[in-house]
Amino acid sequence: MIREDFATGPQRHRVFKILSEILRLCGFGGFTSKPPTGAPPSIWRAFLKGYPARLSLAFLLALYFVSLFAGFIAPYHYSSQDRRAPLCPPSRLHFIDSEGQFHLRPFIYRVRLIDPMTMAYAEDTSKRYPIEFFVKGESYLLFGFIESSRHLIGVAGKDDLETPPRFYLFGADVLGRDIFSRAIWGSQMPLFVGPLGLLLAFSIGILLGSISGYLGGTVDAVFMRFAEVVLSLPALFLILALRTAFPLSVSPLQVASMMLIIFSAVGWAEISRIVRGMVLSLKNSEYVQSAVAMGANNRWIIARHILPNLLPVIVVQATLTIPTFILAEVSLSFLGVGVQEPTASWGTMLASAQEVATLKANAWVLAPGVFVLLTVLSFNVLGDRLRDALDPRYRTNLGVTPVDDTVTQPIASGKIY
Repeated sequence: MIREDFATGPQRHRVFKILSEILRLCGFGGFTSKPPTGAPPSIWRAFLKGYPARLSLAFLLALYFVSLFAGFIAPYHYSSQDRRAPLCPPSRLHFIDSEGQFHLRPFIYRVRLIDPMTMAYAEDTSKRYPIEFFVKGESYLLFGFIESSRHLIGVAGKDDLETPPRFYLFGADVLGRDIFSRAIWGSQMPLFVGPLGLLLAFSIGILLGSISGYLGGTVDAVFMRFAEVVLSLPALFLILALRTAFPLSVSPLQVASMMLIIFSAVGWAEISRIVRGMVLSLKNSEYVQSAVAMGANNRWIIARHILPNLLPVIVVQATLTIPTFILAEVSLSFLGVGVQEPTASWGTMLASAQEVATLKANAWVLAPGVFVLLTVLSFNVLGDRLRDALDPRYRTNLGVTPVDDTVTQPIASGKIY
């Protein structure tokens, strides 16, 4: 008679080890029982251990959300101007009016330029304008096809005949355009072109690296020599040289397509060499040789046995490479060969903040640089944390030394073919 405690406890773990070993010897992947006490934490727990990784992930998720709903969250369109308020400082939020009365809802006063030489502004305290949610303002297209005029936050006029003052959260540029709104609109190009260009470049690099490492011989020599030529060229000069093949005056969609082509042409070489080196070490493993003996073709072996083992390295490399592509887009726009005015981009906004005199008197024009810094830093923190989380030695050090249960882990990718 089977004891009740057989279904739980060490007995079950031993039975699972024996059955998994039998399945492995028969050519099938084993199955994993419940990890014993003292096993290392999961990859997700190890990835989110510590506040830097959590804050970085939260910041990037919030930034991508804001970028997707830029038209709704931004108070104004990126091209909206107010020539009467060049380099206007950030709006002051008030809770107490000029008469000393407290108001629960924050409000602003209208500001006027009183000295064009020093760009000095003064508030007109005769009338207050409350900050409201879901304000009707300038029309925009959400996701490119949903027309709307509602904004998350803004200033509403007292009546339809009055134009309310503009709410400058981060101040205004030399043309009176809201820097906060332009920073939100400008995040779309680097945040989406960078990852998409990375996806295209890595797809090419993984394909060529896998074929080169697995086939070897002449194919390997040709692919890797070509990759070495690409890597030997300075990346920035190569990007600028490729940019000259396209016209300067193009639409934002054409700019995005152009950058995807440029990034894929430049970024595939490094990942292809990494993949090629790992494929060289994996193709001689036992499970790959077993698949060859069973008659599996090369495409099946690469797709089912080699690439799954490359996934952790590819994910980490992608996370660490995204900041490079983002900085490349910002650099092209900064140099004037990427996104063109009046379309907003972090690079074009920083290009207008090059003068030292402007920076000394109007430090708020560097707000896009803060976004670039935080975005790149967040991706780097996530990349480092992900690299550590995928390392079994790091996860083991987070907890107690685990019991040896290697037999219960699945081998290769399951069936041979």
